[in-house]
Amino acid sequence: MASDDMSAVKRPRLGYLNSAGLRTAESVTQSWSLLSAPHSSRLPVELITIILTLRFPNDHRSTTETREIYGLRLVSHAWKELIEHTPWLWTYISAYYPTTVIQDCLRLSRNHLLRVEILSGRNWLFDDGPKHLNEKLQLLRPHAERWEELNYDTQEGSSADNQLVSDFLESPAPNLQSIVAILPHTMPYPPPTLNLAGGKTNQLKHLRLGNVSLPWSSQLLTRLETFSLEIKGTVPVEEMVNIFIKNPGLKSFHLSCYKEGLGIPDLPTSDGSNTFEATANSLEEINIGFNDLGIANHILSRVYMPACRSIKLAVKPLGRMDDFLSLNVALSQFAPKIGQAMNEGGRTTFYDWPKQPLKWSVSSQQEVFQLSIEFSYLSLEDVIWCIRDLASASASELELEVYLGPTSQRDADELGRWYGITKLHISSPFKFDCDRNDDAVLFPDYLGHTRTDLEPELSWSFPDLQELDISELECSYLRVFDMLNQRYLSDSDTQRMKDLRIHINTPSKLGIVVRDSLKWEDSLIVPAIESHRGVKSLEYASPEI
Repeated sequence: MASDDMSAVKRPRLGYLNSAGLRTAESVTQSWSLLSAPHSSRLPVELITIILTLRFPNDHRSTTETREIYGLRLVSHAWKELIEHTPWLWTYISAYYPTTVIQDCLRLSRNHLLRVEILSGRNWLFDDGPKHLNEKLQLLRPHAERWEELNYDTQEGSSADNQLVSDFLESPAPNLQSIVAILPHTMPYPPPTLNLAGGKTNQLKHLRLGNVSLPWSSQLLTRLETFSLEIKGTVPVEEMVNIFIKNPGLKSFHLSCYKEGLGIPDLPTSDGSNTFEATANSLEEINIGFNDLGIANHILSRVYMPACRSIKLAVKPLGRMDDFLSLNVALSQFAPKIGQAMNEGGRTTFYDWPKQPLKWSVSSQQEVFQLSIEFSYLSLEDVIWCIRDLASASASELELEVYLGPTSQRDADELGRWYGITKLHISSPFKFDCDRNDDAVLFPDYLGHTRTDLEPELSWSFPDLQELDISELECSYLRVFDMLNQRYLSDSDTQRMKDLRIHINTPSKLGIVVRDSLKWEDSLIVPAIESHRGVKSLEYASPEI
């Protein structure tokens, strides 16, 4: 067989590399990397370029993918020439790369703009030692004018020299469009104030800061589309409001501040008292984590956000529950949207899971608007009070879909008295890494327990419940049947209660979802459940893994 025929056997045919074959570009490049390197390539340059484009899109690249690029250079001289003369393949640089690879990226990317990423949380930061990271920063710094994106996130720890890091981050980089600058939590307080990128860029759109400050007069704090700030200590709330004034095109605002803010003016607690100082016409989402309600309240009540469709608040309050009254005022501009989402049958959910914040969210059916609030270090009773208050401020009936993990008797009783819970999802205890709780209530058994109030009245927990999902529980159908018999009295038992002048608050019928894998084990009891007086419907589902 001729040598050309041998090459044809070794190489994939052009017919194989059509649009269908290119759907799995990874398999194509892997098969080529296993070939012995021929003297020349018979594939057209255009086709090789298509393969490279599909296999290595122009975004962040793992060390494995970069290693594969090096392997593809060995396929043939033509592949090597093309790869080394395709600058965009080399424009992403990670500090995970060996120093020699970084040098190759800087050389082979020619004059193209660079995306630089330096992250902590991997062993390289510690195994390489300070010298290696310092060496990489010094290698990258002279090319700062070519930086297009800089992601410097060492919040988990860094082995680099502090002065070298400051010099690196302050290197003049006029072409930067995105900056992430997050320094370790172990940095001394207060966090350093740095003149990032030399204080001036031509088209910066995205800025995220953590444990580092900018001068508030910096040119970088103008014309932004997204801004994220993690700050400790005194929060300059007036400067936060100015962010919206100086950035009329701002679409996303994130603020995380978990120390008590000082100098925040008291807010009135009557409706319609907002005095807006800025209008953020482009803002689509706002996310604030705080432990001083005055911080969030001041921003939300001073900045008008007519286009905002996503509000996320994470509350770790240090003050009194009375402070939550002002949250109604701050959120009053969104009350029509909240009410509309609730009244139009949108999702109103509440999550009570072990070792996680209590969470309440409201979203419209088409996800046009969403409000989400996480509560930490607050009792369930206080959270319920706050949610009721916010719902009433939007003039809406509260209908809740509750996701409940292993819960104590006290919390179950508190939730069980909460009118408006229409859907209840019970999660498997095995889904959570939590300590054994002997006080945890058992579901669905708990729903059959009667509750006697002060007046001669018989009622059950979760009186408005209409849908019950226990598909994650390994619960026999017989237990479900027993619960139904206790929750929904027979006609004869109901008559006896009436004879004793005891009023009965009979709950709504239930639509129940159970685990389908148990259907055949308890097949005899299924017809009795389906025809039970308290059952609206019976469905089967597999638990989520």
